[in-house]
Amino acid sequence: MKTTITEKKIVGTSIRTNNNSPETIGQLWENVMASGLQGDIFAIYHNYESDFTGDYDLTIGTEQVGANAVIIPAGQYEVIDVDMSQPNAVFLAWTTIWQSAIPRAYSTDFEHYAQDGSVKIYLSVVI
Repeated sequence: MKTTITEKKIVGTSIRTNNNSPETIGQLWENVMASGLQGDIFAIYHNYESDFTGDYDLTIGTEQVGANAVIIPAGQYEVIDVDMSQPNAVFLAWTTIWQSAIPRAYSTDFEHYAQDGSVKIYLSVVI
């Protein structure tokens, strides 16, 4: 399903990583959650070196105005609803995405963790 979103400004913690470093990504999540982050949480994948096999920046935070905010650009995104009834649901959703034919732009992708427990993945796509 495609949807259009408005620009969002996310303030949080960032690392440079890749999909071969799950321990680094897990440590970032642990640090962010230990900080007591409240509200809707966004995990933003941006500054891609190439595609899902290369390095990228990962920022985890909340929507707010700040000097070091990462911008989720307004635009059209492919939306994937994550079935949270499964263990490792977000990872399984990404595995399906990596094997799909979705025409990804690799500009800014993000996960939205809503306060109601739902999770959606938004993919920047070639229009």
